[in-house]
Amino acid sequence: MRCELAMPGNEVEVAKYLIENIGKIELSHLGVIKTLGAPKAHSADYRLLSSPSDAELISSPDASKKADIYLNGVGVSVKQVGGSFSYNRIQRANIQSLFRQLGFSDATEKLARLDAEVRRFHEGSLATRNRPWEGFFSESDFKKLLEFLMMKGSPNLGLSEHPADLILEASRLINQWRIYAYTFDEYFAKYKDSFKIAIRRQWVGQASHSEHGRAVSLAKKPGNVPWVFGNVVGSPNSGWRADFPTERRKTVYFLMIEKLT
Repeated sequence: MRCELAMPGNEVEVAKYLIENIGKIELSHLGVIKTLGAPKAHSADYRLLSSPSDAELISSPDASKKADIYLNGVGVSVKQVGGSFSYNRIQRANIQSLFRQLGFSDATEKLARLDAEVRRFHEGSLATRNRPWEGFFSESDFKKLLEFLMMKGSPNLGLSEHPADLILEASRLINQWRIYAYTFDEYFAKYKDSFKIAIRRQWVGQASHSEHGRAVSLAKKPGNVPWVFGNVVGSPNSGWRADFPTERRKTVYFLMIEKLT
């Protein structure tokens, strides 16, 4: 078998299927799959998987990893076909240093454009919260940014101990799934028109304990202040905390990179 594989399930099921078919499956850039491994937390090493039950080990809580699994010793990020978030919760406080780390010459100007767009969304003057990346980045800069966030590291945690060298994409439909292995260049060329800069918000004072806590944490960082507003726009699906003063509610913004198809 080569490049396209019928697959049931999610990323754990993908791993189970691969384990069950060791030595029978051939993928682009990887050849015949002979070994599978799960990244070890707080280590650059991985553990080999030998039985389908071992596939659960790839669902670790380690937020720093970019490779979900190792195939033939190569770090691979597992994605599903269709809409998804390629990167979650980019804080304003980290953006300028990230841009400079990536060698962007106009980091301050890029941040100013993002600030203006967040402010316009908060004021209700944008028709949609998903913004075209072309309004902020050249193609080469956006590609560099996305590759870092998807394959190499994160603004908060730095370079990953488990970077990804390839992307393994599986379609969603049970009994009709296929797997494709891509380099990042191939993946970007295929989907570059599907990516959007997604403006998202949460609220200090919302009923969800976890979301309220994240909003409080974001609002405390001085670098995030331009994306924190004292007037409430919108409302959380969970409603508001009954024990939290109305006058202390805030609207807090962050960015996601969303792949629409």
